[in-house]
Amino acid sequence: MSKAQKSPDGKERRPRPQKPAWWVRLLAVFLAPVLFLGFVELVLTLVGYGYPKGFFIPWKVAGQTIYLANSHYGEHFVPKELSRTPEPCVLGRRGDSTIRIFVLGSSAAYGDPEPAYGFCRQLEVLLNEHAGGKSFEVINAAVTAMNSHVVRRIAQDCARHEPDLFIVWMGNNEVVGPYGPPTLPGSLYASRRVINACITAKKETRIGQLVKNLSETLRTKGKPEKKWQGMESFLADRIAADDPRLPDCYRHFRDNLSDIVRTARRGGVGVILCTVPTNIRSCAPFGSEHKMGLTTDQTAQWDQAFQEGRGLEQAKDYAGALSAYEKASRIDDSPADLAFCMGRCLEALGKTEEARRKFIEARDRDALRFRADSSILSTIRETAQAHAAQSVRLLDLETSLDSNDLFVDHVHLSFRGNFLAAYAALQAVREMMPQTGLKEPNRPAEELLDLCRQRLLYDDHEQYRLAMVMYRRKTLPPFAGQIDHEAELASLCEELIQLRRTERGAPESESAIVDAIQRRPQDAYLTLRRGQFLAGAGRPRDAIEIYRTALSARPYDMRTRVALAQWLAQGTMKEEAVNILTSRESPDRYSRKDALLLLGAHCAASGNIPEAAVIYDELGRIDPGNVDVLVNQAAAALQRNDLTAMKQALDKALALAPDSVEALVNMGNYFAKQKQPGEAQTWFAKAIQADPQNPFAHIGLALQSARLRQMDKSMEHAMQAVMLKPDLLEAHLLLAGLYDQAGKKDEAKKQMELYSLFKSSPR
Repeated sequence: MSKAQKSPDGKERRPRPQKPAWWVRLLAVFLAPVLFLGFVELVLTLVGYGYPKGFFIPWKVAGQTIYLANSHYGEHFVPKELSRTPEPCVLGRRGDSTIRIFVLGSSAAYGDPEPAYGFCRQLEVLLNEHAGGKSFEVINAAVTAMNSHVVRRIAQDCARHEPDLFIVWMGNNEVVGPYGPPTLPGSLYASRRVINACITAKKETRIGQLVKNLSETLRTKGKPEKKWQGMESFLADRIAADDPRLPDCYRHFRDNLSDIVRTARRGGVGVILCTVPTNIRSCAPFGSEHKMGLTTDQTAQWDQAFQEGRGLEQAKDYAGALSAYEKASRIDDSPADLAFCMGRCLEALGKTEEARRKFIEARDRDALRFRADSSILSTIRETAQAHAAQSVRLLDLETSLDSNDLFVDHVHLSFRGNFLAAYAALQAVREMMPQTGLKEPNRPAEELLDLCRQRLLYDDHEQYRLAMVMYRRKTLPPFAGQIDHEAELASLCEELIQLRRTERGAPESESAIVDAIQRRPQDAYLTLRRGQFLAGAGRPRDAIEIYRTALSARPYDMRTRVALAQWLAQGTMKEEAVNILTSRESPDRYSRKDALLLLGAHCAASGNIPEAAVIYDELGRIDPGNVDVLVNQAAAALQRNDLTAMKQALDKALALAPDSVEALVNMGNYFAKQKQPGEAQTWFAKAIQADPQNPFAHIGLALQSARLRQMDKSMEHAMQAVMLKPDLLEAHLLLAGLYDQAGKKDEAKKQMELYSLFKSSPR
């Protein structure tokens, strides 16, 4: 023990305690936060915070463990509003006679716009139709808006579930997907280690999830909930063809692709690498930019030459147009639109190969890179060749699907396009895996196409429904910014009208649905289709019984739960509907608030306003600051003619979200109901300013303009409303009246025919 020492003044003083060595202090500085973070991570894990990190999650049913797709998986990589849910799937233990195939990729492989009719489902039908003693299971592990940084992780999760084959179909989202070039500074993006570290910190740790969730909460606090906007979400991610980050992007893609092959090789799994089909002929570039350094005079000269070419091309003088385009090219050949227009002229002149080269150049110069470019496609081919000795095979879909009539947009395939891709994959699997005993197709491809239609219930009604989905998508950016957008919409509208005429006269057979279900009794899509048919035929009780039976066999299936709950809510059985959605029998159960939001929206959309009002009144008590709830409360108040309550709800909504398009439109409806067309016009105009592609804002402004005798303005916005939503009945009626008043009887008659066409029941 230290003894007290005397100081010079004679007082005793204790010696100062000896400081720890510098290295001990330094170690403490670093260890303290590490230990603290470790403790927080442990606590968050013990309390079950966050979403599971794997693509599949275990679930107990009837004493057995199955694996379900993690519906929140995408939220590890992108904000919640950008995250898309994987297709639901169920994995049990693989049987000895079962061949299990995983399809990896993004929206094209997923089957957008409707996976029920996509590549995976058609491939499974074709494989099992030609099976010789084996059964085939095709698991759709593709996720919309994801890229190779994500897919390689999904492949690792799939490798734990007894795969026999990976089919890899990706490359469209390498630039705009998670951790693409626009998401990180160039110096950080160049390192794949940095990217992987970012993903690991956010995805693999509970702390990372906590920080992400807190930042998103703070970012969106007091704002209406953001919704999925599709490709529109990526409009700021413009990348020029000579951007210095692109070589790093291609290198990361190559490395991720090689990682997927190595993952497969470790498990003895075969791999089919697909080149990515893209629509280069009928899909104009989404973003076109000049090279840097052009003077004002050069830009003006280029514009003059380009517009001259456009005029000549529209007049079908393709040689003259090409000459004008070449003049513009000598000033600046970098704009993607220029290459695309030159390609169309060359094709019209019969110069097919030259045209193809120009179309490819246009795609590769597109500043909004939603399509795999030549470097991506070359990487896929080179990777397949490099690993050919390791059970890797190339499936060249880019070459075999080089026809614009097989696409519904820039990269997503039609039903026929998906069939042809599946048919090509069938042949590849048969050649690659002779041990499966797959038989060679002995029927023409057209017969097999009809077989897929029958087995998956793809009929005239579904064709029309999906055509309407795609039409609406193409009214929005980035499609709205394409060079030939108006002509494209006009053509699609005519096609849509023809489909509607065909669909209206096409009966739907319950026996065909039952037959399809007998062949695929566990197919949730077919069960849902039967329920929809029964409900549409005025047999909602039978539909509810079908859903209850399906749910007893698959209690984890949220699609069935949602369908059942919606019909229960329609029958004023709100509490039972909520219980169905919040049941602990599914890992994807809803909170009460989310269940009510879903049920309220369904009741409102189907015209059951009294039940919607009851639901939104409860939501108003649960979440009084929810803009969507306030807007729907206002709409319900309008239906019961309670204009005071409507105005109060809208005032609150607009105070929280001044740019809410729905609130602005409803405020216009309020003043229209008050017979104040001038004030209503103002609010509809504000809604159009906030969202120029909103058809309800346009028809609102058109109706009020007509009341103010502003006929030209009314005509303009009514036509815009019809262009944005061809089945908008109020717009057709208004246009019929406007044309009739102007003495254009034939045009008025046409609008009334369209009104009748879209009004009549489709079934």
